[in-house]
Amino acid sequence: MQLESNHATRPVTRKRDALDCVGVDPPRRLHLLTPAGHAIEALVYEPEGAVFGNVLIHSATACPQRFYAGFARHLAQAGLRVFTYDYRGIGRSRGRSVRREHVTMSGWALNDARTMHAHLEHHYPDVPFAIIGHSFGAQLIGLLDETHRARAALFVGAQLGYYGHWPASQAFGLRTFWKYLVPLLCGALGYLPKQAGLGEDLPRGVALQWARWCSARGYLMSEFPEAGERFARFDPPILSYSFSDDPYAPPRAVAALTSLLASARVWERRLTPTELGVASVGHFGFFRRTIGGQLWDQALDYVLAAVGANQQAAASA
Repeated sequence: MQLESNHATRPVTRKRDALDCVGVDPPRRLHLLTPAGHAIEALVYEPEGAVFGNVLIHSATACPQRFYAGFARHLAQAGLRVFTYDYRGIGRSRGRSVRREHVTMSGWALNDARTMHAHLEHHYPDVPFAIIGHSFGAQLIGLLDETHRARAALFVGAQLGYYGHWPASQAFGLRTFWKYLVPLLCGALGYLPKQAGLGEDLPRGVALQWARWCSARGYLMSEFPEAGERFARFDPPILSYSFSDDPYAPPRAVAALTSLLASARVWERRLTPTELGVASVGHFGFFRRTIGGQLWDQALDYVLAAVGANQQAAASA
């Protein structure tokens, strides 16, 4: 996949005149029904001209799809059709009241993410695709066999969230948060408010299941033991970015996920803000052009190589 063993990248030769397409703005909207009969909203960023592959972005917890718009447009400008979506209860997929959203974190994977994969398989069966998993968006590969059909995966801030993977100075506070504060807030309010440190309010079922996972050594495998075997069978290549100042992805938590990926070739890039010449990156900076934008072409070249864009461009020349 054009990556050296020291985690640096070799540039992928791209045909600029064939690949530098202008992405359509605004994106096309999709309204999809999950197997459970609930609606989710998605956006499609269509390139103008040749399409070399599809990309499906699986969001982080409580992070609405609009956050990924800049990165999605960057990919679309190179000839990739990009899909984003909101999990039920988040962003465009949220109903009038978050208290009435009866959904769990595993439901996000087994219903919402599965619906997106089914849409790609039904409408674009012959188009190669890659997945991008931000935080929880990478974890859901342990719950879905459909993700295994991807040509490659790009991870950002991906980890297992068991509090014991955090430094001892933080683990006690996290244990208290997950075991006591989250259930207390959900019981009192009927949901977990964004003021708890989230991008958006979280439905009660999502927050409580997430809290159980983060309190268990096996994380999601504490409730879905088969996820361990699914992680081990995942064999598309993976480029994984993590950052030294990301409070949601310390080294041990990132390594806990990577260690499960027995069949995949994983290129890990753990970077500091100093290396990127910025003050901070954190858990979300990669997807902000002013912070992580200098990595976008590297990520783009990786995805283009995975879907065979070079060969397609040469064949059409």
